[in-house]
Order: sequence, then structure tokens, then C-alpha cells
Amino acid sequence: MKTALFVALLGILLVPVLGMSAMQLSIGTGPWSGGYFPVGEALAKVLNKHIPGMEAVTTPAVGSAHALELVNSGEVSLAIVGLATAHFGVRGQREFARKYDNVGFVMAGMDAGQSLVTRAVSSIKTFADVKGSRLAANAPASKALLLAALKLYGIGEADVHVTLMSFAEQIAALREETIDAGFLAVSPRNIDVAGLASEYPVRILGLDSTKAKLFEAVPDWTPVAVKAGTYPGQNQDLLVPGTHTAVLAHWQAESAMIYRIVKAIIEHGKE
Repeated sequence: MKTALFVALLGILLVPVLGMSAMQLSIGTGPWSGGYFPVGEALAKVLNKHIPGMEAVTTPAVGSAHALELVNSGEVSLAIVGLATAHFGVRGQREFARKYDNVGFVMAGMDAGQSLVTRAVSSIKTFADVKGSRLAANAPASKALLLAALKLYGIGEADVHVTLMSFAEQIAALREETIDAGFLAVSPRNIDVAGLASEYPVRILGLDSTKAKLFEAVPDWTPVAVKAGTYPGQNQDLLVPGTHTAVLAHWQAESAMIYRIVKAIIEHGKE
């Protein structure tokens, strides 16, 4: 009863929409080699299966900021966006030069984790070991998450060399050893990281328990658990830097369709 009431209220509160067809739906995710894209693909399958006539497709984005821009402009119907990115984006703060506030909150998404991935032979064994290292992050929001994790270990931006490059470029750079570690999406499971780990031994860094608690105390971030065995050679559970996510829609999205989408996710999300 509570779930049904929540969904009903959500449908009433959302403003009626222009940007969403009754039959076609585009879902802004993240890059193909990240964690948001497979979640978006799974979401599209659930909606196509359980909403008659629905034609949902995924639209890869460079990162959460790009996905927010796409849903703000109406180029996609929904977007999976990091909660911190949504917070700063609608206010025109941090990396955003203007407000992206033509959006509405639909529902909470999954927690998404990233961490530094390096070759197992590297001297980088913890976040405390990266001073002077060549690191990479895929977008400004990802870089902010990385720097927040490093700060817990007393390492500032001036202590490392961070380059922005896509997840695919980071994996290629790790193969070519032109970076020391890449800040890659590792939760939900990333098949590209798994593929890299099957080629040669890698090390995925985890937060120690004390630092993880400090990380959790910051509203924008959260530690995310990666179970042992998620990746080849990963023999223990890890806590990695992560962010809460949200599903957003354009502020004019059709309330009846939003209701059907949320209802389908709540009832069939475990599929």
C-alpha cells in the first residue's frame, strides 16, 4: 500500500511533460565502458517488457554532467545522474557555468563506485601511495570524487598528475603503461575492467574502514562495496569511493508516463 501511494503521489507531483513520447523513451546513461550504461540497458529491458508499446533505448553520455545536460535540453527523456552532479548542476556550481534546472527528480538510483586500478606489479598499493603518480579520471565529477578520496589520505591535487580521459582511453593507457592508475567504474561490475584483469594481474584499491566512515559522512559521497571475486584476482571485499545516483526527467515530462515507469521499476526492478 505504501509503495502504491508513493508512486501515485510521485505521478501527481511531477509536472505534465512535452519532452517524452507516450511510446518512445531515451535513457541517458554513462559511457559504454562505465557502470551506468549496463544499468540503463537493464532498465530499458524492464520497461520494454512491462509497459505495453514502450520502446526504450539507451543513449551513452560522457559522464553524469553530460547526461544532465541531455535531459535538461530534452534530448533524452530520462537520465541516470550522480547525485552530487545533479546537486551542483541545477545550481550552476562547481564545474557548471550555468544552471541546468529544467529537470525533476524521479527516484533514487543505485550507488555507483569507482576506484583506482593499477597493475599488480605497481608500487601503488593504497591511496596513500599515489603521490607523484600519473592518474586519470573520465570527467570533472569523477575527478572530484577521486580528489575527495585522496584528501582522506593527506594527498592534494598538486601532489598528483590527473588527466581527463574516457574509461576506454584509461584502459588503453594502462595497457600501454602511459598512466600509473586509472580511476575506473568498478561497481556495478564493469566488463571492461574484468577484461583488463583477465589479461594481466591488476590491483583495485580500496578504502580502509576508518577512511570509509569519514567518506560516508560527506553527503555527496558514499563508500560502495565490491564483493570478492567480482574481478579476476580480487580475493577480498573492497570498499571504494562512490556516489549516490538519481533518475531525472525533464521538468515537463508526462506525469502519467513517469508513473508507469516508476511502477514498473519498483515491481520488476530485480529482473
